Amino acid sequence: MLIIRNPTNVFDVNEVHRGTLIYAKHKIWSDPEMGFVVSVTGNKLIVQYPPRIGNVTNHFFVYADEVANGDWEIRYSNDLQVISKHPDGGE
Repeated sequence: MLIIRNPTNVFDVNEVHRGTLIYAKHKIWSDPEMGFVVSVTGNKLIVQYPPRIGNVTNHFFVYADEVANGDWEIRYSNDLQVISKHPDGGE
C-alpha cells in the first residue's frame, strides 16, 4: 500500500523512494505527468519530470493527505516489471 493511515497520513517509504518512476495526475490537471521521485518525506513526495523545453528542471509535489483523500491517480514502479496503482480500485 502506498499510504499508511495513522492519525496523520504518511507515505510508506519502503514502497516508494528516491528513484521510483511515477505517473501521476491530480484531479484538477487535464493531463498526467511522468517523472521520478527525487525526495520522500513522510507526508510529501517531490517528483522531477522532463522539461518540454531545454535546460529547465520541473517538479511537482504530492502530499500524502491529498493521495489519501483521492485527489491523485498514481502509477509507480521501482523496477519497471511491477507497476503499482493508487487507488488500486479493488484489483
